[in-house]
Amino acid sequence: MPFKHLKNIFVLIPAVIVVLALLAILSGWLWQTPPVPPLPQKVSLTEVTTADALSSFEIIGVLEADQKVDLLARVSGFLTGIKFKEGDPVKKDQILFTIEPDQYQAALASAEASSLSASANFTKSELDFNRTNDLYNKRTAPKSDLDNAQAALDVAKASTLSARAALDQARLNLGYTTVKAPFDGRVSDTPFSEGSLLGPESGVLATIVSQDPILADFGISDKYMAAMRLGEGTLPGQTVENIEVRLKINGEKFYPEPGELIYRAPLIDRGTDTIKLKASFKNPEAVLLPGQSVVISLTAKVPPKLLLAPKAAVMTSSQGNFVYQAVMGKAPGKDEGPEYLQAKATFIKLGREFDNGYEVLEGLAAGDKIVSLGLMAGGAALRPGAPVEVVEDEPKQETAG
Repeated sequence: MPFKHLKNIFVLIPAVIVVLALLAILSGWLWQTPPVPPLPQKVSLTEVTTADALSSFEIIGVLEADQKVDLLARVSGFLTGIKFKEGDPVKKDQILFTIEPDQYQAALASAEASSLSASANFTKSELDFNRTNDLYNKRTAPKSDLDNAQAALDVAKASTLSARAALDQARLNLGYTTVKAPFDGRVSDTPFSEGSLLGPESGVLATIVSQDPILADFGISDKYMAAMRLGEGTLPGQTVENIEVRLKINGEKFYPEPGELIYRAPLIDRGTDTIKLKASFKNPEAVLLPGQSVVISLTAKVPPKLLLAPKAAVMTSSQGNFVYQAVMGKAPGKDEGPEYLQAKATFIKLGREFDNGYEVLEGLAAGDKIVSLGLMAGGAALRPGAPVEVVEDEPKQETAG
């Protein structure tokens, strides 16, 4: 008997286990906490507007003097004076070197005497010719006397012109004994000292470079220039006259004075495939020096107005570029259920990229609001249909003008 009851107990155990398991499952289902919906992702919106398309183009350039001249001795003589300190600024017509003038003063005096003598001889020859001509007209002098008088007058006239030329040259030579600055600038050092014997073969006495204004020499790719003229570059539809030139010194700081484009080469340099340009900058304080490397920044004086989307708002997928807008709607794929504020992907067609955004060709209109901040949260990207909470609107892009 005891074994019989024991057998029944073993038979009932599996059934009890099954019942208990079902009760546990049912209890868990009844007491299960409903799923918590995802928290809305906090985003900020920006209004799309028609704004100035700002863009800059930077390239390395080199500064050069607007004027540069090597001073030379044009007459021979001993150097009697150096009238400047090496490296100092100098003014136009300032005397820099003096060469011994004595021999040239004597040559000038001799030339003046010769000129006076030639003039006197010319005057006498002119009087002789007039008298002979009167006698010839009265038929009291032969034609040969008139011819001789005419020849003497011509020789005297030629001698006078020659004497005057020699006088002018003597004056020039005396003037060359003082070497002057041809323009305002800064003078270099000199390899000569007082007492040196100078002449035209002596070489460069010193070099003067102008400093105000100063020129920036740089080149732009011919392809970039062509794209710019066709309105396909980041400075669309610009002409050289509409480009503003700025200088960056020390890599970051802008030179306060903008420049003016003064030269564009008529030909492309085939060695570099660039078009050479020059810009002029005011440099009254001599902050900029010839030979200095600088960064040239080109911008449009009058930028075009385009519909722009902030760069941070534009996303890319295999289907193209898109932005998110915050709209009310039901969960994706659901026809029922409550509506909530969610992210909606709007595909757009972009044009050129500018410093302050992308040109929008299709998909958006002025006044549309798009998500600009909050596209990433917790390392995950915002997804279409995800709930969002607008925390604040970013200020809309300013429209110049």
